Amino acid sequence: MKKILVVDDNRLERRIIMHILHEYFQNEIFVDEAPEGLSAVHLLSRSTYDLVITDLVMPKLEGLELIRKIKSTYPSSQIIAISGSKPYYLYLAKKIGIAGIFTKPVDRDRFLFCVQEVLKIPFEKRA
Repeated sequence: MKKILVVDDNRLERRIIMHILHEYFQNEIFVDEAPEGLSAVHLLSRSTYDLVITDLVMPKLEGLELIRKIKSTYPSSQIIAISGSKPYYLYLAKKIGIAGIFTKPVDRDRFLFCVQEVLKIPFEKRA
């Protein structure tokens, strides 16, 4: 089972992403959530995640800072960044070297394809 951490200060956005993931991947994934970057760092220190999906504009610890921390401290975790208000931040996140970037609202099919590729879940396993 693959482990995913969804980080977004907007509870509704977190829930939408989690719903999309659960609907498509069903029992193949475990999804955890964090309301901002510092909470994500705490969860990352206690567990290993295959994928972190993070918003970029958040209080306490912004997404770019979180991405840098993950890349340096937890290099086996893959990262996808999502932003609704700062396209330049997405560009910077991509330059850091992450698996994917998406604007809000995410294109569901493109997003799921990216997650599937990152997690290396074969297509034939889809329900």
